[in-house]
Amino acid sequence: MKIHLLFDREGPRIGLSDGYETAPVLDALEPLVAGLRVRQEQLRAVPLNDLLGLCDTAARSWTQPGHRLANFIRQGRLGFLPLWLRRANLEALARRSLRGCPDALDRFVPLGEKDVMMVRAQPRGVVVHWVAGNVPVLGLLSLVQAMLCKNANVVKVARNRPGILPHLLAALSEVTYTNARGETLSGRVLTDTVAVVYADRQDQAAARELSRLADVRVAWGGREAVESIINLPRRYGTEDIVFGPKLSFVIVGAERLADKDAARRTAAAIAADACAFDQQGCNSPHTVFVERGGAITPAEFARLLGEAMETESRRAPLEEVDPAAAMNALGVRTEYAMRGEAHHSRDIQWAVVYSDEDTGLAEPCYLRTLFVRPVEDVFEVAAFCSSQTQTAGLAVDDRRHALADALTSRGVERCPAVGAMRIYDAPWDGLFAMDRLVRWVSG
Repeated sequence: MKIHLLFDREGPRIGLSDGYETAPVLDALEPLVAGLRVRQEQLRAVPLNDLLGLCDTAARSWTQPGHRLANFIRQGRLGFLPLWLRRANLEALARRSLRGCPDALDRFVPLGEKDVMMVRAQPRGVVVHWVAGNVPVLGLLSLVQAMLCKNANVVKVARNRPGILPHLLAALSEVTYTNARGETLSGRVLTDTVAVVYADRQDQAAARELSRLADVRVAWGGREAVESIINLPRRYGTEDIVFGPKLSFVIVGAERLADKDAARRTAAAIAADACAFDQQGCNSPHTVFVERGGAITPAEFARLLGEAMETESRRAPLEEVDPAAAMNALGVRTEYAMRGEAHHSRDIQWAVVYSDEDTGLAEPCYLRTLFVRPVEDVFEVAAFCSSQTQTAGLAVDDRRHALADALTSRGVERCPAVGAMRIYDAPWDGLFAMDRLVRWVSG
């Protein structure tokens, strides 16, 4: 077993761009987790309102000119993160996730206006997060929710960019917040309950030890990675929260294609969702279903979507390109140039492809490649859905809720408006994560 310690209460053990190899190696995990449990007791005494204040202060400061995270957030196109950390968003998240009783994180409260039962949301203990390598910053989303629920946390990061989460946690540790009582709190009340580690994915002894110590296991990643985690031995009563591999898509109704201006607005929203996370997120669209019957045909919409992708890619260029993925994307362009239409950048930045004969969900190509496919009626898309489909970005009007009902009955988890697919909200993947990060007790 070989586990590298990348972050603990002493701060980051590696730089933002460093590999894990320079980080110290732990002899055992048990002493590290024992220390986290001690500091978790200090966290339990802090009111939720103060924890939200710390997150909100971080969110506001990180985007200020001159802050060391400002360029990192801008260059990494992580603007969603400060918005997600704002008090209003986290308050709404806690209220929805905790049965309308977020104050139960601090004390016993009535279960409802007409229910005299008193309940409390106690932390489950130690939450171990396995973070995916394709979008490592997403691990912070489950981590923050676990911290707000006053758990101790161990985050196992992937080989790809292991310094990102230590870098963000270091910035959170430096935040201070003064509450209404005049008390000043440090972000360390949160970050001192977190350890970030790395172990090779083939190190089964390390994986088993992480699983053994967990009261909750949170798994982000592809099918193989997630299955390897949930199949590890665990203690009785350990909770599993899985954010696994899923596909997302867009549906554009004919009513949104009345004229070019309306179509362009819809195309711009889709392009923003597609370019966020460079299509690596499970909520990133790959297929765009366009209903026939509008003033703008599906083929014309594909061209307008190409213009929107060009605009969005100029604003936020694609930075990392895997050679194998590039070859695949070029092959798709060539195929559609021969049998349909291919709109794309001169380089590998983006592509929109279309054929009248295409049906169903496209196999993802990534590298900001969108497959536009015609449908006679938006409700046809429900037949393509399953438990493997996650987000359906909807550009429809009066039929929205009827369509969402049809899609979700077949397995889709979310039906936001286009432009909001990339927003991380609750429920997510069919569950309220914070509800699974606490034990509901009565008294």
